[in-house]
Amino acid sequence: MSRRTRSQAAKAAAPTTVHIPRQRGRRQEMPVIVVVSEEPTLTARATSATGRWVWKHRRAWAPTGLAVALLAVAGIVHLFAPWAAFIAAPVGLAPLVKLGWEAKTRPAADPTTTVWRIALATLALAGTAWFSLALWFGPFGSPLMGLWTFTAIAGQVMWLIARRTSTTLKGSI
Repeated sequence: MSRRTRSQAAKAAAPTTVHIPRQRGRRQEMPVIVVVSEEPTLTARATSATGRWVWKHRRAWAPTGLAVALLAVAGIVHLFAPWAAFIAAPVGLAPLVKLGWEAKTRPAADPTTTVWRIALATLALAGTAWFSLALWFGPFGSPLMGLWTFTAIAGQVMWLIARRTSTTLKGSI
């Protein structure tokens, strides 16, 4: 049976004591005790704090997360199938079709609603155009990274503003 012991209820910052068994043979020396600190490193603390902050504010930063995910997807798809841009390009016109359909079937009673609809359609058109171009040319070119950054920031700002507006406006968009 091993004589090594380890505290089962050790706290994260508390040191752990490990007892090393005595040497076998004639000499019976005192056991050697090694104390190892389990205090997390500064990098681990920073990573943990950042992860907690991101998880706490995950709904507020959803557009940025979506933009980063689309950047990664566009990079991967560009490597394997750049021809997918020809499939994604016609889909890029969907926001304009949706805007026209909404204007025809559900006319806005409030001018603010019309402005929001146009802004959302413009942002979606810029996003889908960027995605199509990124599939063909690669997402990391300077002009495309500029468009991606502008679209991501605009989407994030619109998201934060829309979350704080009244619910009557959200229901009509």
